[in-house]
This record gives sequence, structure tokens and C-alpha cells, in this order.
Amino acid sequence: MYSLPGKKSKEIWDKDTRYVISGRSNIADSLPLVFESGQGVYIYDVDGNEFLDFSAGILTASTGHSHPHLIKRVKDQLDKLSHVYAFPTPDRYKLTQMLAEKMPAGIDTFAFYLEGAITVEAALRAASSYNKRYLYAATTYAYHGRTLLTRSLGTHLLPKEFGPTLNVTHLHYPSCYRCPFKLKHPECGLACVESAHDLLKSGGNEKPGALIFEPVIGAGGIIVPPADAMRRMVEIAREWDMVIIADEVLTGVGRTGKFLAIEHYGIEPDLTTFGKGLGSGIPVMCVAGKKEIMSSSPFGESGGGGSSTSFGGNPVSNAAALATLEILEKEKLVENAATLGTEIKERTAGWTEKYRIVGDVRGLGLLWGIELIKDKKHKEPYNQAWDVIYKKCMSNGVRLVPNRICPPLNITSGQLHHGLDIIEDAIKEVEEQT
Repeated sequence: MYSLPGKKSKEIWDKDTRYVISGRSNIADSLPLVFESGQGVYIYDVDGNEFLDFSAGILTASTGHSHPHLIKRVKDQLDKLSHVYAFPTPDRYKLTQMLAEKMPAGIDTFAFYLEGAITVEAALRAASSYNKRYLYAATTYAYHGRTLLTRSLGTHLLPKEFGPTLNVTHLHYPSCYRCPFKLKHPECGLACVESAHDLLKSGGNEKPGALIFEPVIGAGGIIVPPADAMRRMVEIAREWDMVIIADEVLTGVGRTGKFLAIEHYGIEPDLTTFGKGLGSGIPVMCVAGKKEIMSSSPFGESGGGGSSTSFGGNPVSNAAALATLEILEKEKLVENAATLGTEIKERTAGWTEKYRIVGDVRGLGLLWGIELIKDKKHKEPYNQAWDVIYKKCMSNGVRLVPNRICPPLNITSGQLHHGLDIIEDAIKEVEEQT
């Protein structure tokens, strides 16, 4: 067991915080550590402590840390060219070819960016360019970013002190554990989704131009909806003639055991965003869509600037993305995520009965959430428990994002179960103390 933070981490942390704002991340601020290297599924702090990375950076290190193939591709590209603005490069062409083969039917056009919220905004600009409608529909529990528009799409994760938000109609996300109508699926008749008609009518005469949703809720609690509910939500949006946008910034690139999470539901969107894991830690994001939408003016107009970006699609990011896709295919990492997802499901199946503070465990592939509660009857969230569990896991060499299981896609079964052992021991210890 480690005594954290170590001496070197403390020294560097104190110097760093003189210049960097304290609002970086509550995960980082709760335990001041300084990391300096990583290899495979492990990361190392400046005091030499080793941690199994159960959060894959922040779902970014999909192929682990310092993968030799990725390093070679990126270094080779840096030796040749690091930036050329919007001009194509050989790697960008190869990248789009590979991506096109993995997309849902009809999606064959791409625009590249570096950050999730900017990518989501680009998708919304493309949708509005296509149908000239500027009201959007999103869902409860959603998180799409921190810009003015993207935080307007979310409902509860960011403080209201940031000020006013834009006009967005919020539909009920199919969350069975916390059903807003206190019903049970499938006897519920999909009441949460069917309420969309009334919610959409409440917006007045203006019709939303696009529905944006997460196929699996991420920051809002790793919520996996019933497939029939998701299909019905999209069907209703089609009835309102909306552009369908699947935000897969967090769930895409193999994380759920499919390249895109919407494959689990048989949904074919008009646009999708993805990218956290596309560069294996190097920033690269993507909007992928149908050509008729992506080429609409002004978004797709040459010189219009609707899709332009300074650094999106730069040669280094393209090289990292291409390397990531090559690794996923060669090492069968999407299949590995699917296989290990089944192991997580089997391993955690009895936790809600075994532990009184575990309310629900849910997920797909290598994206799982553990919801802790104070009691089974009222389901009051027990977030304070995660503060303790997080520190216990870190002290035992497992780095995680509280309430999530999301390691690199190249983790082995043995490594996965070791991490689960540490998490379960911490849950058991906290429960015994409460």
C-alpha cells in the first residue's frame, strides 16, 4: 500500500498550483499526485509508484500508454510535417478511408477537431446549415461540453452560476434505475420516451432541428438505456423531421465492444461525433455525417468557415488516429472490450444484493458505472463514499474515475480482475464502516 502523495509529488504540486487554477479536476485536487510516465495499462508517478490505469487517462488512452506503434507513427510524422492547415495529407486520406468502413449506412464525410465540445458544436452547425432550424432537443443526464451551447444541452452537471443557457428542449433519457415515472421496463410502455411529444410541443411554434443524444450516458452516470427505448426516441425525432446526432465522444472507438455504441441498438444517425479514444491520448475528434448534410451551406461551403478549424486534422493528430485504428484491428481490441465486458457483467452481477450501498452496476464493453446509494428504498446517492473508495484504490495502485470502470482497451482479463478486486475490497471496507 502506498502512502500518498509522495515527497516529490508534494513538492511539484505546490509549485504547479502557484500558476494553474484549482478548478482543474476534483479527481486531481482530491489527491495531489504528479505522473511522469506510462507503459501499457500502467502509469507511474514521480515517486516511482505504479498504478493500474482503470480510467484510460480520461477514456482517452484506448490503446494504453506509449504503445510502440503509435509512438513510431507520430515520431515519423513529426520528422516530416506537423501542420499544414486544411490541406490533405496521405495519412488523412488513409484515416478517412478506414473510418468510412466503420460508419453506419450513409455516413461517409468527415471533419476533424481537437476537443469534444467544439466537435459537438460543429455537428449542430452542420444540422442547422442543412435544415435552417436553430432550436435543439437533448436529453436529461446529458453532458456534451462546457461551451455556452454545449452546456445548454446538459441539464445538471455544471453550476448555474455560469449564467444563462440557450434554448434547448430536454427529453427524458431512458434511465430505468431512476425512472421519472416510477415504472418498470418493459411494462412501462416506454412512458419516458413517449412523453417526448408533449415536451416538444411545449417549445411553441419553433420545431427543434436536431436531436442530440449519448447512446450511453457518460458523465451523467454511465446509463445504458433499453434498446427499444432508444429506437423509439429516434423514431419520434424522425417524426418531427429532426437531424439525428449521436454524440459518441465518450463511447466511440470501440469502448463499448462495438466501434460505435449505436450499433448495439441498430440506430443509423445522420451525424455522429467521436474521438476521446481516437488518438490514444493525442487530441483528435471527428464529426462524421451524410454528405448532403455535411456539405450544406454555410457549414460545408468553401470559404464559409463553418467547418474550419486551426488545428483540427493536423498531420500529427491524423497519424495518431491512424495508428490507433491499426492497433485496434491488429490486436482485436474492440473484440477484447466486448469479451471483458461480459466478464465484468458476470463478476458484478451479485453486487447489488451483496452490498447495501451498491444500488446498480451497468455498462457495455469496457465502460461501466457503479452507483452507490445510502439506502435501497430511497436511492439517495452516496457520493461521499466514492471520495473514500477513490483514495483507497489509489493507495492500492489502481487509478480510477469515481463510479466508473473504463480501462484501456488492451487490458488483460487478469489485470481487469485485479482492479475489480481492489475496487470491491474498498466498497466492502467503506460499507463496514458505515
